[in-house]
Amino acid sequence: MKVFNVISTPARLAVTPLGNRLYEQASDVETITVVTDCGNLVFTSLKGFVTNFRSGGPLVDPFIDQIGDEAKSKLYKVHDLIYTPCAALGMEHPLSRKFGDELLHAGLLWARMDRIRAGLVYRSVRLFGGPAYDEDDALTSANSKLFTFSWQS
Repeated sequence: MKVFNVISTPARLAVTPLGNRLYEQASDVETITVVTDCGNLVFTSLKGFVTNFRSGGPLVDPFIDQIGDEAKSKLYKVHDLIYTPCAALGMEHPLSRKFGDELLHAGLLWARMDRIRAGLVYRSVRLFGGPAYDEDDALTSANSKLFTFSWQS
């Protein structure tokens, strides 16, 4: 998979820190389009969507920044959206876990993360991401109502 661009409206993500590595979307509507060789993946989220801008637990924190780089933050948010069942899609995930993890890896390379760190993130989500993708909690339930997804080929 190849990522060619990541476009968002508004151009910069607006969030409010909640503590415990969580951030809440502050803008009313945010659209992130990931342009790939498989088509354009369009994620639209509403105010209140909560993300951690991360893939991987605190164990990888010394190696991978949680937040700061805008392009990487958008890709981490997209990954969190993929890991969230979508109410608008009948509580199905917008994409498979494997596709989402591969998209994150390709996107991080596009965002100029070095191959070693991007590989570390990818291996981390492949090894430890299953429960986050499969299990729903109160936060996941609330988030599921706050976004939509479309695939434009």
